[in-house]
Amino acid sequence: MTKTATLTAIGLGPGDPELITLKGLRALQAADVLFVPQSRDGDQSLALRIAEPWIDRARQMVVALPLPMTRDAGQLRPAWRAAAETIVSELGADRHGAYLLLGDPLLYGTFVYLWRELIALQASVTVRIVPGVTSFAAAAAAGGMPLAMSNERMIIVPASYETNAAALRQLLRDFETVVLMKAGSALPAIVAALEELGLLDRVLYAERVGMPEELIVRDLRSLDPQRRPYLSLVIVRRGDLL
Repeated sequence: MTKTATLTAIGLGPGDPELITLKGLRALQAADVLFVPQSRDGDQSLALRIAEPWIDRARQMVVALPLPMTRDAGQLRPAWRAAAETIVSELGADRHGAYLLLGDPLLYGTFVYLWRELIALQASVTVRIVPGVTSFAAAAAAGGMPLAMSNERMIIVPASYETNAAALRQLLRDFETVVLMKAGSALPAIVAALEELGLLDRVLYAERVGMPEELIVRDLRSLDPQRRPYLSLVIVRRGDLL
């Protein structure tokens, strides 16, 4: 029987190692090689930090894939291609690999770009995907805020593109709940827009959900919006609150 290399993209959830699904944990522990995205500035891989309690260092190899933190396609595309080539090389003909990432692999995750490059390389790697708990679901649970009820509608958007009052007003006209992902540097503009709309008391802010340094705030007036981490989000809800 011909053996085939496999790569399982595992959504680790937002940060709490106990929020990894049982399926994800089994796939993680079955892998020969664990691939983790790492920023090129040398910061610790958060995915590796989450998964560390479940890794058998004596048996499993960990390979960091350097990826630039930029939107510049001229830098990103070569980095994704290099990462895909590394994966193909490390897996060979029949090894089992796992690509570890925060949240869910198919929601604003890094994996889709890597997947495209594996397809472009025509790599003989069978790809599987294990979904993960999203940061906004974990934040809503921790902060006690309903996301949607009955016939309400919810939208999830990248924060950096929806930071002015006009854009938020339109979203909140069409949806009861707006989730602004990866707020980070966009937070001052978001706060200004929410203040203009009179919605500062209809908000949940969360950063580093599920990690020891987790911060969840229901009153944005108490928060310094400057220099917040990239892994932060804002949930705005005009529907009923608890």
